[in-house]
Amino acid sequence: MSSQTNGRYEGRFAAPRRKTARRLTGGVLALVILLLSLSRLGAEAFKLLSYADVFIGGGKMLVYGDDLQVDMGEKLSGDEINIPIYNEVPSSEPAENYILRLDDGRTIVYQGHTYELNRNLTTVLLLGVDTDIEEEKTIGNSGQSDVILLMGLDTATGETTLLNIPRDAYAQVEHYSMGGVNLGTEYEQITLAYAYGDGKKTSCENVARSVSRLLYGLPISSYLALDMQGIIEANEAVGGVTLKSLVDVHMPDGTDVREGEMIELHGRNLDRYIRTRDHDLDSNARRMERQKQYLTEFSKLAVKKAKKNLSFPVDLFSSLAPYMATNLEIPDVTFLSSAFINHGAAFKFRDLHGSFDLLNGSSVCYLDEVDLFEAVLQVFYVQVD
Repeated sequence: MSSQTNGRYEGRFAAPRRKTARRLTGGVLALVILLLSLSRLGAEAFKLLSYADVFIGGGKMLVYGDDLQVDMGEKLSGDEINIPIYNEVPSSEPAENYILRLDDGRTIVYQGHTYELNRNLTTVLLLGVDTDIEEEKTIGNSGQSDVILLMGLDTATGETTLLNIPRDAYAQVEHYSMGGVNLGTEYEQITLAYAYGDGKKTSCENVARSVSRLLYGLPISSYLALDMQGIIEANEAVGGVTLKSLVDVHMPDGTDVREGEMIELHGRNLDRYIRTRDHDLDSNARRMERQKQYLTEFSKLAVKKAKKNLSFPVDLFSSLAPYMATNLEIPDVTFLSSAFINHGAAFKFRDLHGSFDLLNGSSVCYLDEVDLFEAVLQVFYVQVD
């Protein structure tokens, strides 16, 4: 499969651009809800009240309403199975697998089970970028996001999942001119979405749009991008990470590390370990395994420090400001870190599977759509039957 387009993906990202729900301060939000209730606009009041439940607790949530809807596309298909979508309850349940959308995507019936959107969930798009965030960039030359993780954190239980999105996933990317004019979209590696922005806010927002489309219109609450120097600084803040090497690698300091050897990572040695890759089609998959390994070990050390010093997450967040682009604020970090740590401080990865091929000389990953859809259900919805 070396053609530049793949019929299984055409038309699946056709969600119209929609306005983003805004957060209001607690007092204004309560007043709006009261006024809406008095004017008998019950549905709108209920939507805002649901948002207020989590906002007042310090978190953010996924909000589906008239302006934020799940766009499932016309069909989903995998290599061996087709999954039709019904907008209305079918007269008789089909023998094959099916998807039924109810309540604008809040409720989904799939394979005979009912799933509802997890209203306690907050999502944060985590990006590792290959350029210096502090430097001013021009649109189209703002670097790439080599690491793309969408974190789903249940603020009620602390359960946290990192959806691991391959940088070379074949997805719809919005292109912009150097003057900021939208030039339309192209199907290409999702990592390229970061390039069409300012290397900070608009780059992150462009990646978020591509990820949202990839996940059937799923809204993303927040984003945080960190460059390599920031990762090195964070690594030093926990004293360096020691792990068992998954690969033979020649380090910048001149040492040769063999697979299976224990190594303590610092500075450019860390850079080499988590970023080096070969030139075969699935080399990025092996690199992602090392990145997952590193992040798991780093989080253990960070949580240990946070339990000894409650201000550690905020102190670390503040110290990384020169190397970071984010719309998170200190109260958000305080809330999310406490929800994570107080409920066991454990997380799991959910990988996405697909097939690799060459497109214009570069490796692309055509994600399996059945697996992709099931990942969305597993991470962002809860089974209710």
